[in-house]
Amino acid sequence: MSLYNYKVKNFSGDTVTGSIDADSEEAAISELRLKNYFIIEVSPQSVFSKEFSIKSKIGFFNKIKPRDITILTRQFSILINSGMSLMESLSILIEQTTNKKLKAILIDVMNNIEGGLSLSEALTKHKDVFSKLYVNMVNAGEMGGVLDKTLNDLAIFLEKENEIQLKIKNKTAYPKFVMAFALLIVAVLIIFIVPSFQDAYEGLGAELPLLTRIVLGISNLFKSIWFYLAAAIILIGGRVLIKKYLNTPKGKFLFDKLRIKIPKFGDVVKKIALSRFARTLGILISAGVPILKSLDIVKGVPNNVIIDNAISEIKESIRQGENIAIPLSRYDIFPPMFIQMVNVGEKSGSLDVILSKVSDFYDSEISHSIDILMTILEPMMLLLVAGMVAFVVIAMYLPMFKIYQFIT
Repeated sequence: MSLYNYKVKNFSGDTVTGSIDADSEEAAISELRLKNYFIIEVSPQSVFSKEFSIKSKIGFFNKIKPRDITILTRQFSILINSGMSLMESLSILIEQTTNKKLKAILIDVMNNIEGGLSLSEALTKHKDVFSKLYVNMVNAGEMGGVLDKTLNDLAIFLEKENEIQLKIKNKTAYPKFVMAFALLIVAVLIIFIVPSFQDAYEGLGAELPLLTRIVLGISNLFKSIWFYLAAAIILIGGRVLIKKYLNTPKGKFLFDKLRIKIPKFGDVVKKIALSRFARTLGILISAGVPILKSLDIVKGVPNNVIIDNAISEIKESIRQGENIAIPLSRYDIFPPMFIQMVNVGEKSGSLDVILSKVSDFYDSEISHSIDILMTILEPMMLLLVAGMVAFVVIAMYLPMFKIYQFIT
């Protein structure tokens, strides 16, 4: 038995593609005809297809990172721009890709294209890897005959996104380390050091200061298995409830509104959302995607409900003949400069170029804001560590100071 790819039309006239297991090509055709299909094409499945069935199992645990997609898109862009055909480019990408799961997906994409699907239709079958934005941009590039340019724009977009995420990750690594180190030190003090003081103070028979009693109480909690069980239940249950609430429209709105109002941190969150909105919309318009469809695709990309609400208003404004700037001015998240730039771009017919410039501006502002935030955060973290350790030490030595005062 062998696998054969087929392309057929059903009773309704719709084109159907897939694969079938049969002893021969003739047997596959006979079986398809029994299902009342009109045969367009039947061919033996390629070596890549057999490899896919094996690799998909091996690659199940290979997580595909955003960086993998970024590198893939850049390589794809270079190959297409060099004049290679789509199938030649995919073959080279399959050979070069080291991630087994991604390789299996590329093999499946290639098989679907061989079966008659377009690149964007083949990518749609893997929505968990290729986003709605990615697929629609590729589709726009195919429809406009500018797939090479679209892939290049998409690669630049993904590279900038990764650059921002990497910068945030690198800048927050030190504060995270300091906080983890502080919690470790305090846990060691409470679990191993504090009990030795407790044994000594029990023999005094005198009432201990409130601060000392609090620390000793915390230390006793850490000795109980019930404390860990209760903490696990509270943490897991709380996380589930919070996640459930944040998935509601009201929860999302309140969370996003709170995020952008946090001093310094909110400024970074706001600029990241604005940059994503401007860059994504600009790239889609540049690729030839109609404005209303572009807004549908952009919705959700900035990861901010307030901007999503603005997008809904923008669509209504455009349908009624208004420009984009009017609904933007009704939302505080959009600065006057942003609104004016969009207004100028729309009137001059260069909205995609203006949005790209706005995005570049916010990218540089994000970098600057993160540097300032980390400059403020690092000494605060050190003070927090010192304060936590000092709290435990003072609480343990406070009874000794009182005893010394009583003796003197």
